[in-house]
Amino acid sequence: MIDQTTYTVYESAVRDYIDKHCIVRKNMPGKYPGQKYTWMFYLRNGLFNPVFLHYVSEMMLYKLHQELKTFHFQICGAETAGTPLAASIPLIAYSHKIEMSGFVVRKDQKTYGLKNWHEGMAFKDVPYVLVDDLCNSSKSLKHSDTVCKALGLTPTNIAIVVVNKVNKNVHEEKRAKTDMYLPKEYKVISLFDLDSFNLSNPSH
Repeated sequence: MIDQTTYTVYESAVRDYIDKHCIVRKNMPGKYPGQKYTWMFYLRNGLFNPVFLHYVSEMMLYKLHQELKTFHFQICGAETAGTPLAASIPLIAYSHKIEMSGFVVRKDQKTYGLKNWHEGMAFKDVPYVLVDDLCNSSKSLKHSDTVCKALGLTPTNIAIVVVNKVNKNVHEEKRAKTDMYLPKEYKVISLFDLDSFNLSNPSH
């Protein structure tokens, strides 16, 4: 697994890539009538880039081990941005001789065949970590958590994201480590926040 020195190198490269390729800075219509955006993250530009995905996965694995002190967990990705991460993090773990699995919670249950809520194998005897591109942005993490619990899976009460939409000197301190939609017992780990990119006034 990477060390702190390598983490710092990767962190700089990922931050630069996000700033150049994964933030749209222009006036755009928002989700709701009359709402306007002046910037928007589009992290899938990075998450489908092999070098970016490699670096982010290494960084997340490093952060998760720091927090949990174990690799006894499985990765639960939120569709769609969490899908590459749910595949890549276990793959990176495998390259370090660490056994790990991942799966993705669907936005909607399949209406045919297995009528499954998730893609990939989810194990009831291994606690899950939620993963997505953003937090404090949408209800995708909460949806994934709700589905996992309904399936009888056990949470670590940890979620990890690329960017937390928080400004340290603007929002409440707790927002830096939480998601507004997840249960209060959850802790969110993020690689970056809005201050990392000189952004402010998120839509959520």
